[in-house]
Amino acid sequence: MDANVGPTAVWFTGIYEFGTIEGATGFDDTDVSAYLLGLGGSTDVDKINIHGQIFYASGQDPDEEDLTAFFVPAGQSYYWAEIMGYGIFDNQVSNASCADKISDIMALNLGVSFKASDKLTLNGDLWFAQLAEDDANGNTDLGTEIDLSANYKLFDNVTLDVVAAYLVAGDATTGESDDEADPMEIGTRISLSF
Repeated sequence: MDANVGPTAVWFTGIYEFGTIEGATGFDDTDVSAYLLGLGGSTDVDKINIHGQIFYASGQDPDEEDLTAFFVPAGQSYYWAEIMGYGIFDNQVSNASCADKISDIMALNLGVSFKASDKLTLNGDLWFAQLAEDDANGNTDLGTEIDLSANYKLFDNVTLDVVAAYLVAGDATTGESDDEADPMEIGTRISLSF
């Protein structure tokens, strides 16, 4: 569902996966019962856009024989946070994150964009994410991420993106590691549209 009311846009996505996979685990049939829920919105106030979203995708319940982890069909991607969800660089994600294949996760986002000029837009996003099900160590917290970016239109069809991201890693990301350095990412991209 997508709805626009004046300067405000709201969206909702709900997907339920069900059925039976024959012979999925050796000779036994496996029932499927998984889901994804997502809700988001944005509003414009002069040159400022305020946006946010929340999504939840079920994970595999260790006490269930059924397949409860939400399954993303091949070829489908959802890019979200820069470090935990591939972002614009689409290269590497933090440990234990589902990346662009949304499953076993709950994530919350709040962000703002400011159109400083016809050519320059400044963006800031805050993300919090955790696993839907405990990992092997009983942890769920993936962390809190801050994403900052600037988009500058060099020409009509050429854009420069400058991105800085920092993740305050949670227990599910660091695991049992003694090295608890929080990951960060800094990069630039020039994109051409035609």
